[in-house]
Amino acid sequence: MSTGVRAEQIRTLYRQSTWVFVANPVNAAIVALVLREWSRRGPALAWVALMTLVTAGRLLLRLAYRRRSPSADEAVRWGRRFVLGTFAVGATWGLGCAVLFNPHDAVNQLVVTFALGGMIAGASGTLASYLPAFVAFETPALVLLAGRIVLEGDPAHLAFVALMAIYGVVMTMVAANAQRSLIEAFKLRFENDALLAQLKSTRGSLEEVNRTLEQRVAERGAAFERQSEALRDAQRMESVGMLAGGIAHDFNNLLTVVLANVSLLQGSQLSEQEMLSVEEIRSSANRGASLVSQLLAFSRRQVVKSQVMDLSKVVVETEQFLRRLIGSRIELHVSVPLQPVPVTADPSQIQQVIVNLATNARDAMPEGGRLTIESAVYDKNDGPHGPPIARGPYAVLTVRDTGIGMDADTRRLAFNPFFTTKEVGRGTGLGLATVYGIVEQSSGSIFIESEPGRGASFSVYLPRAPLADLPGHADAAGPVPSPAPLPPARLATVLLAEDNQMVRDVTARLLRDAGHTVLLAADGDEALKRARDHSGNIDLLIADLVMARRGGIEVAKLLARERPDLRILFVSGFSWDQTLPSVDPERGVDFLQKPFAPEDMVRAVGRLLAAPPRVSTPGLGSAAVRFVAGFPVGTLVPPRAAERAGKSEGTNETKAGPTAASGKRSPE
Repeated sequence: MSTGVRAEQIRTLYRQSTWVFVANPVNAAIVALVLREWSRRGPALAWVALMTLVTAGRLLLRLAYRRRSPSADEAVRWGRRFVLGTFAVGATWGLGCAVLFNPHDAVNQLVVTFALGGMIAGASGTLASYLPAFVAFETPALVLLAGRIVLEGDPAHLAFVALMAIYGVVMTMVAANAQRSLIEAFKLRFENDALLAQLKSTRGSLEEVNRTLEQRVAERGAAFERQSEALRDAQRMESVGMLAGGIAHDFNNLLTVVLANVSLLQGSQLSEQEMLSVEEIRSSANRGASLVSQLLAFSRRQVVKSQVMDLSKVVVETEQFLRRLIGSRIELHVSVPLQPVPVTADPSQIQQVIVNLATNARDAMPEGGRLTIESAVYDKNDGPHGPPIARGPYAVLTVRDTGIGMDADTRRLAFNPFFTTKEVGRGTGLGLATVYGIVEQSSGSIFIESEPGRGASFSVYLPRAPLADLPGHADAAGPVPSPAPLPPARLATVLLAEDNQMVRDVTARLLRDAGHTVLLAADGDEALKRARDHSGNIDLLIADLVMARRGGIEVAKLLARERPDLRILFVSGFSWDQTLPSVDPERGVDFLQKPFAPEDMVRAVGRLLAAPPRVSTPGLGSAAVRFVAGFPVGTLVPPRAAERAGKSEGTNETKAGPTAASGKRSPE
């Protein structure tokens, strides 16, 4: 039998009503009152008093049990105490009945045996939960009375004792059966309690699993929403970038014409007032070119002169300039590690990132504050912590301020071009957009941490370059020798292929003023026709990358095969695509981005024409032929540029050919 069942048996005994205990002295008093005519009054009163004392002791024991609330391990000890109490009650009943028993009075015998038998019958019910307690009550009660009756010795009284014995056995069997039923009930209840506890535990586990699932679903939903929002932002930024790049391309054509004509005007005879007006035009055009440069940086189409550089060195070199830029009310702290932090990037662009972020921080602290600029190294592992970037080594540039901070909507729109929270006239909204474009163009990532009133922190992660590739490092290669000065440019025949008429006309004028012979073509097909119709030499091809019918690279590939000594100068309002081979004037191929100053065009032409002649290799051609032959045809005109440049000026003819089918990026 388990300890729990035994404890429940004992607990049932002590849970009995007070009247069950009080019934003993009450019944004893009734018996004594009924037998007062046949017995002496003194012994009867003594018996009732003794019964009352025993009952009082049992009630005190019951009270002690309830106050103690003993554990299951203490149940046996409290069970023994209860058994002693029932034994005392049984013995008192047996003793009283034996004293009051009158063998010569039938009524007396009937009252005594009926009272004792009734108490034993009642005890078989009230004490049935624990059989030892019933036996402890029944045995002394029957034995003491039976002993008194046996003393008479006649057959009738002996038969009476036998009946009492049978009655005792039967009542013991009744009590045992009742105890068995109660034990089974206790076991069933415990099993039910265990099942209920298990069910409750299972239900709790299911509820916890349900909560966990709901939490996971909510987290997955939030993550999906964040990813969707990031995708929408990326698509929006890409669309805005394409728009900005397209605007910059067209604007660069206009600025090229303006700057070239300004240069031509400055070379003519003008009055002082006219020269001032021309200089204002040049200054405005240069400011426009700077604005376009920022648009190209945002759209990741800016010319990049990447090299392995020390990020910390750029931060330190910019510090003095920043102190003048941010003013005396802002406290500047610069922290860089002792070891170099090498990255592959354009130093001027990284400097522009620092300046733009510092300017943004300055404007966010109108009452002054603290600006912190730090460089550090960071290694991204596969763990869930850290920024959402690819695994690998990174250099980190952090610009942190104590300014007004940004809310969620401002953070989401912060890198949008022309988005600004500043007053009208205090910003163009291109500062952070330019930073975003430069970081993306440098294969990096930028993240914002900010809350309203708690400042902002911009963290730029750039892939870290090997320390051995850093110039000046002990393991780096030796210094690159400076190129020799260029000899004076020789006169040459130049084929100019440009689909913008104003750019074409002003470029032709610049070339003719420099003494060159110029053949003009408004698109790629016309350039091929003019070259094939020209019987003399063509020394240089100047071609816009994006033109109607044929792009500049395709024209260069075709003409380079026919004229192995041809040198090539590509021009475009976009930057040179980083997925293509780098141009090399020594190999007869160079690139010039619009808008360009006239001296830049003349210098680029002179550099190509001054390059030493290359001996053609049979079956392969010159270096320029081999160089442009390496350009994949499918990238001559990218899809987004074809949408813009697929129509020639003044016509509705759409560009055809395999160039619009490729998904790869190309120069635009």
